[in-house]
Amino acid sequence: MASGSDRVLSGDSAAGELPLKVDVPVDEESTAAFSIATLLSSLSSLDYVVLVVVLLGSVVFVFNWWKSRTPPPSTAGKLTVIPNNTQSQGKTSGFVDKMKASGKNVVVFYGSQTGTAEEFATRLSKDTKRFGLKGMSADPEEYDMEDIPKLKEIENSLVIFCVATYGEGDPTDNAQELFDWLQTGDADLTGVNYAVFALGNKTYEHFNSFGKLVDTKMEAMGATRVFEIGLGDDDANIEDDFITWKDRFWPAVCEHFNLEQNGVEENSRQFKLVIPENVVEEKIFHGEPARLNSLKTQRP
Repeated sequence: MASGSDRVLSGDSAAGELPLKVDVPVDEESTAAFSIATLLSSLSSLDYVVLVVVLLGSVVFVFNWWKSRTPPPSTAGKLTVIPNNTQSQGKTSGFVDKMKASGKNVVVFYGSQTGTAEEFATRLSKDTKRFGLKGMSADPEEYDMEDIPKLKEIENSLVIFCVATYGEGDPTDNAQELFDWLQTGDADLTGVNYAVFALGNKTYEHFNSFGKLVDTKMEAMGATRVFEIGLGDDDANIEDDFITWKDRFWPAVCEHFNLEQNGVEENSRQFKLVIPENVVEEKIFHGEPARLNSLKTQRP
């Protein structure tokens, strides 16, 4: 028997042939090559087909994986801007056009920081119905103040300002554009009728300064003051100040436009008494605190 790297190939000993000794390399590379060659020689045709299919499948898998990791081409340069015909946020259509379309002739602008001036403006706009007028309250921030001269195009038109003074004599945030427009002072307001109710606090140095500015600027540009400015004092009772001014304001409006109060509070809810028919008397509620008919039928 041979040991190490010596292998003996024996022939037919009976024929008298000597054993053949062959040296086979045993290094790792040679052994691997020999093993692969042996493996390949033992494969059938079907085995080769299977290997080819496996290799092709692996190539397809790797290609798809690489493609999925590649980001899609940028389409930033292909974006199409579609024009939006709807009106953007901010200023709406002109308030004069809106008044004409709805048949209104009184607009009450409010400059409000806490909501009180807005509430007063809403109440004034509703009061207009008592005198045959139609009013609307409006935020000056939402409209173009340069349309105010166009009010003369509406018969018996009137603009009322309910404006508060904020901080150190400043306009409220939503009345800043109104303030800027008044500062220009270049509009011709001839034929425009106006009134002002100002909201402020006497504890501040600049008491109702913005409301007073609106009053003087409107007159300086040619507008007609229908009634004197109202000065509300939040340090006392601004609600009483408003009611007192309003009760004197509307008669002055009627005199200016030759109007008559119709005496009907159209802005208040109207109720009508309706007595239903075929109602069982025992099922009518008469204000009993506990149960129906407990006032008639007393329990011990």
